[in-house]
Amino acid sequence: MKTDRVFYGWWVVAGFSFMTFISTGIRHAVGPFLKPIVADLDLDRASFSLVIAVSLFLYGVFGPLVGLALDRFGARLTATVGTLLLVGSLVLTAQVHTFWQFAVVYGVILPLGLAVTGPVMASGVVARWFNKRRGTALSLLGSASMTGMSLLVPVVTWLILTNGWRVAYVAVAGLVLWVIRESPEQMGLTPDGAPVDAKAAGAASRERVTATTAMQTLAFWQLAGSFFTCGFSMSLLSAHGIPMLTDHGYTPMFASWVFGVLGGSAIGCTVLLGTLSDRFGRRPVLAAIYAGRVLIFSGFFLIRDNPAAIIMVAVLGGITMAGTGSMTSALTADIWGRFSVSPVLGVIFLVHQTGAAIGSSLAGALFEATGGYGAAFAVACVFLLCASMVALRIDTGARRIWRVAPASATE
Repeated sequence: MKTDRVFYGWWVVAGFSFMTFISTGIRHAVGPFLKPIVADLDLDRASFSLVIAVSLFLYGVFGPLVGLALDRFGARLTATVGTLLLVGSLVLTAQVHTFWQFAVVYGVILPLGLAVTGPVMASGVVARWFNKRRGTALSLLGSASMTGMSLLVPVVTWLILTNGWRVAYVAVAGLVLWVIRESPEQMGLTPDGAPVDAKAAGAASRERVTATTAMQTLAFWQLAGSFFTCGFSMSLLSAHGIPMLTDHGYTPMFASWVFGVLGGSAIGCTVLLGTLSDRFGRRPVLAAIYAGRVLIFSGFFLIRDNPAAIIMVAVLGGITMAGTGSMTSALTADIWGRFSVSPVLGVIFLVHQTGAAIGSSLAGALFEATGGYGAAFAVACVFLLCASMVALRIDTGARRIWRVAPASATE
């Protein structure tokens, strides 16, 4: 039987990587819009920040719904509707003229589109195409996310400076639509690849596990708890890292470059970690990421008046900033089956976003109480150390620790 030289699953990875690049980039490209939107809509920064906070929280809340939609309606319909929602919300954002319009469009509609086109959907579909190289494939998605964070922000900034923030949102919307035209479905293929025989389809259907069932296992709470720590630490660093470095005497531009180097380093390291996980296992790689992040966070806080050392920490930090999402997705597929990633990961991602919200807000509260970020970074390091130990002992057998109801005969 004749087969393609390149396994088609890699084209699926490429397509979803581009979608994730756009979706993640949009989610993180908030800063460049703050001043022009605040000025144009006559808002204060507190009101703008409130809308962003609601948007981030709902982004997490919608994650489990994406998993349910993927199982019920399939990848093609779900991704198409989500992408159209994303495009529509971006275009509508360019048309808002009041705070409440901005709150409804950007705070409620946009996160729904972002959630459907984000990592829960992409990881759920890509995980179905791979087994032995699942870590590598999912890590490519993680690399696309880091690239979106690193590249789309300066692109958006240029668009705003040259054409205004409204034109920038319309331009990004047009870029998202381009993904639909290049999707695998328009090549006459399903998101699940070539048709399979009845026996294979039956085996695949037995791999489906609901989020409710997964939540009855120790493995779920080990994964969700460690991923909570990821959200907590990353939110702390993204929201307060640059202010902390400037408090330590570094210039704002240098602090920005530090985090640019951090993101750039993470792009390549994400793929490397995925390959290592395929060879040596997910748990030791995930545990090493969390443990290494303790050292990076300590370095960012403790190193003063040494720009070269801070840059070196940023370069090495790419190894620890990348990989938690792809490792968590891969372990979800390994434990509960290829077709269970989206519904289970959706709930795990909600826990991650809860950690992100707490990390950012707690750091601000501790700063006001103590006059510095030492306490917040100490808490993050303790959490990360605990997450490393938990990750190393994740129960890949998915043993239940309780049951919501008696198991059915078909379970």
